[in-house]
Amino acid sequence: MKKKKVKIKVRTLVVFAITIMLFGYLSYSGIYYLVFKKNYESEKIVLQDKLNNLKDKETDLNSEINKLKDDDYLARYAREEYLYSKKGEYVIRIEEKNEEEKETTSTANKFSYKYLYMIIPIFIILLILVVVLIIPNVKVVPQSKCYVIERLGSYSETWKNGLHV
Repeated sequence: MKKKKVKIKVRTLVVFAITIMLFGYLSYSGIYYLVFKKNYESEKIVLQDKLNNLKDKETDLNSEINKLKDDDYLARYAREEYLYSKKGEYVIRIEEKNEEEKETTSTANKFSYKYLYMIIPIFIILLILVVVLIIPNVKVVPQSKCYVIERLGSYSETWKNGLHV
């Protein structure tokens, strides 16, 4: 009889351990998938912005090509950009300092997931601790049996069949 109870406890513990490991693995996999999905979505948004900027530049360059077909515009452009001058004409150019173009991305697209990877093992350890602390306190009273509970040597209550914590 005692061996049967020990077998049942061992089986229950093994099934429970496998279930916890499976739950932990599935939770980790799900969070891992969500993190990379979010990274790819934010990368997609950044690349979409770059594509729109390149399309705008293409439109500007096409209009510039059309302008360069005009001889008057071409002559004026050469004088302004390359300091070409007509005979007897002096060109003085004062350079303005241009700030470097910086790519701007919103902080909403930049989410640091390094803390998430530190939280997952802590979450799993806490889950295991909770399970280890709760399982010894859960008792199952078999059908057609009753347990008499005594606390400090005096009667406290009677448990009928079922699950008791």
